[in-house]
Order: sequence, then C-alpha cells, then structure tokens
Amino acid sequence: MKKALQIVKFEEMEKKTFEVTLITERLCEICDKKIDTKEKTMKTIHISNRKDYDNLLTRAKAYDHTEVDIKNNKIYFHNHDYPGEIHPSCIEKL
Repeated sequence: MKKALQIVKFEEMEKKTFEVTLITERLCEICDKKIDTKEKTMKTIHISNRKDYDNLLTRAKAYDHTEVDIKNNKIYFHNHDYPGEIHPSCIEKL
C-alpha cells in the first residue's frame, strides 16, 4: 500500500533498503491531460539513520509528490513533464 512520504515515520523506514523509481507523466501542451507515463528505476537507498531519512525528505521536495510502499520496499517520485506533444484530438480543436 502506497502512502505519501510526509506521513511515513522514520521508524517505519529505519534499517530498510528501498528501490527508488521515477514516474513521469507526460502531459499534453493544450489540455494538460496525460499522454503517457514513463517509469525509470533510479537506484536503491538504505535508510540507516535519521540523517538518511531527512535527506530523503529534502530530495522529495524536488518532485510533485512522493509515495512510499513500505511492504514492497519501494519509493516513487512523481513528476509531470510537457514534452511539446499534443493529443491529435487537441490539434483538431485548434
């Protein structure tokens, strides 16, 4: 079960290794709706002390939102991107 990083306590993550995945939703330049989603496994991190946890909280601020799946030891950074692409249906509306 995924939970927002901000509500996950240090004690839940302590002494665990997590796989970090970046999820990027590519959005249409016209309607702001999702074109597609790309997932990329970035690295693994180990939360061994409070400093590691605080560093993760700081790093998470660079993304739209961050989720943690404690059961499966995964962290998901979510971002949006405007790649300069437009849905064909949006082009017809122009």
